[in-house]
Formats: sequence, structure tokens, C-alpha cells
Amino acid sequence: MKKSSLCIVVILLVSMNVVHAEEKNANLAMLLCVLPGGGQFYTSRYIPGIVIASTEIALGYYAYKYHREDNVEQRNSLLWWGLFVFGYSLADAYVGAKMYGFDVEADIDKISFGIKLTW
Repeated sequence: MKKSSLCIVVILLVSMNVVHAEEKNANLAMLLCVLPGGGQFYTSRYIPGIVIASTEIALGYYAYKYHREDNVEQRNSLLWWGLFVFGYSLADAYVGAKMYGFDVEADIDKISFGIKLTW
């Protein structure tokens, strides 16, 4: 990948995170998973994005290395692991986009119980 296209990809990912909406587009998050960790960066989840991106890149590098060495068994094993990580990345990006902006903390003052008995 040329340096200019890499810069464009980085600028695109950063610019998408500048505008914080209440909900992210799940389809766009899944589409950005074509880039390693792209969906996670889109949903402002940087640590999982870095972990997924580095894992996908490392698996791809070693799969290519074993391909060049004609070690088919190791290459295929790494490609299956890469497919698993890619599937996890898709699912994580989809859930991250759907849950974006969700407030995890509950306000205890607004929680109440009520019992209604009817005869």
C-alpha cells in the first residue's frame, strides 16, 4: 500500500470519529472491517481495534511466510485463524455500532418496584 493511500485511510478513520453521534451506522462499521480494526476504530473502541488489527496483520504475515516456504498445513491453519478473527471483528463492530452511546450506568433513583394484585 502506498504511503498516500495509507494516509487517506488514516484521515478517513480519524475524521469519522470527530463527529460523535448518538448511534453509529452498523453497516458502515461492518464494511470498515475490510481494514484491520476499522470497525472498532469507527466506533471509538481503540484498544480492541489495535488488538484486532495487529492480530490480523500478524496472522496474514505468517500465512504469507508459510506460503512462500510451501508449508501448506501451517498456512491453512493460520488462514482459518485469520478467518475466525475477521468474523469476530465483524460481530464486534456490529455490536459496537448498535451499542454506541448506550449509557451503562443506571440511575438508582429511577428504579422502582410495584406490585399490583387483582381479585
